[in-house]
Amino acid sequence: MNYDLSRIDITNYPPRDHSLQARRGFPQRIIVSAYLCASLCCMLLFGVIDVRLTADDRRVGRRAVVVSTDCGADCDDQWAVAHLALMHTIDLKAIVTSHAPGLTPAAAAAKTRSVLASLDLKKTPRVIEGASSPLSRGDTPRDTPGARTLIDEARGRTSHDRLTVVMIGAATDVASALLIDPSLAERIEVVAMGFESYPKGTDPWNVKNDVKAWRVVLESNVRLVVGDSEVTRRRLKMNPTEAKRRLPQNDPVSLMLIGELVRRLDENPAFAEKETGEKRTWPIWDEVTVAYLLGMTKTKTVPRLRLLDDLTFDQERSAGTIDWVTEIDREALFVDLADRIKTNAAQRH
Repeated sequence: MNYDLSRIDITNYPPRDHSLQARRGFPQRIIVSAYLCASLCCMLLFGVIDVRLTADDRRVGRRAVVVSTDCGADCDDQWAVAHLALMHTIDLKAIVTSHAPGLTPAAAAAKTRSVLASLDLKKTPRVIEGASSPLSRGDTPRDTPGARTLIDEARGRTSHDRLTVVMIGAATDVASALLIDPSLAERIEVVAMGFESYPKGTDPWNVKNDVKAWRVVLESNVRLVVGDSEVTRRRLKMNPTEAKRRLPQNDPVSLMLIGELVRRLDENPAFAEKETGEKRTWPIWDEVTVAYLLGMTKTKTVPRLRLLDDLTFDQERSAGTIDWVTEIDREALFVDLADRIKTNAAQRH
């Protein structure tokens, strides 16, 4: 798909604050820069620090990841999938596509493949279609290729070497995998986007699309991290003007991501205004999971409450705990995405 972004005007976007730099004289800047450069060289020489291109490169080894996504239902999945695929220390094993209202796993798979194609990766993760509908019963899995992929990728792992499952769509395939193989809970961790807030619960999309599946996940003892709509709406709102300023110019990945955001806003500006107060602004919801993997969030450990049929939490019944995202370093997250797109472009050429 080709995206025409020429109509996006960035001239009125607030410039970065250079007031601190402006107050410093040129000689002072030269002296400070020389001092910092010399200090950096010394630290490198004596092995005090190890230079990495991006934040997650401070990690040792590569994190094995499988994504469960309803890519194409919104624009945020496309941003998250691209971001994850560009992370050098993420070993993106597979992407499982899930159902959503108006979206089949096959359509989600096609959208996912188009996103991956724009990245020009050396190694492209497998894309597997998952469940086409929610669980009919809370104790009966949907035995899909998606659920089996999760089980297969976690085989041989332990509680000290877990497969990370990024769940940014319906929970059907993850819940089914847990029902098929309950021991899986000891070999995976789930990082999910869902719910409106804690301890209120409720949900506008992901949880609502398979409540029974989410109940299975919550009632298992799988390690679970949740980023909700409240923190995402507050910290990850984006408009095309800012996106065009932040992301590398004329890069196919940038054009794809901005185009997906524009498409989403063009589809329903009234809904965007209801969510964010602005017709041309939309939250990049699923990027909260990427922020967590990059260490760019704050979390709190909260009781693992039981999920009721109305999507609220039972305040009197809990078993175990959940890590709940309370804050996101927005600036660092989107700078990281831009840096990875630049690195991908350099490798492409």
